[in-house]
Amino acid sequence: MRQLTSTLGVLATLALPATAADTIVEANTALLQAGDVVQVAKIPDGIYLRNVNDPDDIIWERLPEYRVELLPAPAVHPSVELRVNYDDPGYYAYLHLARTSDRLYVRMRWRDDTKDTATTKDRFRDAAAVQFSLGDDATSYLMGSGPDEPVNIWYWPGDGGAVQNLAAGGYGSTTILDSRSVTGDARYTEKEGDPNEWAVVMSRPIGVAGDYEASFRRAEVPMAFAVWQGSDGQRDGLKHVSDGWILLDMAQD
Repeated sequence: MRQLTSTLGVLATLALPATAADTIVEANTALLQAGDVVQVAKIPDGIYLRNVNDPDDIIWERLPEYRVELLPAPAVHPSVELRVNYDDPGYYAYLHLARTSDRLYVRMRWRDDTKDTATTKDRFRDAAAVQFSLGDDATSYLMGSGPDEPVNIWYWPGDGGAVQNLAAGGYGSTTILDSRSVTGDARYTEKEGDPNEWAVVMSRPIGVAGDYEASFRRAEVPMAFAVWQGSDGQRDGLKHVSDGWILLDMAQD
């Protein structure tokens, strides 16, 4: 059964079965699971970030933060099957989901001991992605259900390059879209005595919806997440992903 998660969030850590991932849960963050509906926080008109995708802006401290568990992605190719470790307990990404009258923002942060910004012969860059179903939540969250049920993906590369606006209709079909509507920015923080972390903000105008771009002018938008840890040799289909769709409630009060 789907449940509605309000913008007030849950201000106490949820009681969950003990797993390795639970040992790094931060307080005051509600857990989002597949099928949950979460209301996108509204940034009032006249309130602006210091720059359009500032990951350090004070506004994030004033908005609800959620968490989603990331687990090893199911292998979709034999080369991935050889490398994936399904005993990996996973970890959490922490999320801010916000909008103004004309722009949708997704802020992700996750713990990462190493800052990997280059891909060489035996090293890989960190990366993150946000995925939207162009249809409903019957579309597969694993890169779509074919050309008739595609997904739109925002892909942030850890090398400092521009966020890529992608579409896919199944494994091996990922295509870069001509539209440059999606932008992003990131910050890596080294914390003495605390885990280092990435914080990434990606955003897009709400009114833009070209070919294979998700429409945000609908009541609910299915959304999923992925992170690649370069220091663990992750790339392509070897990654951590959220399990199933979370549904964004785009209604404005």
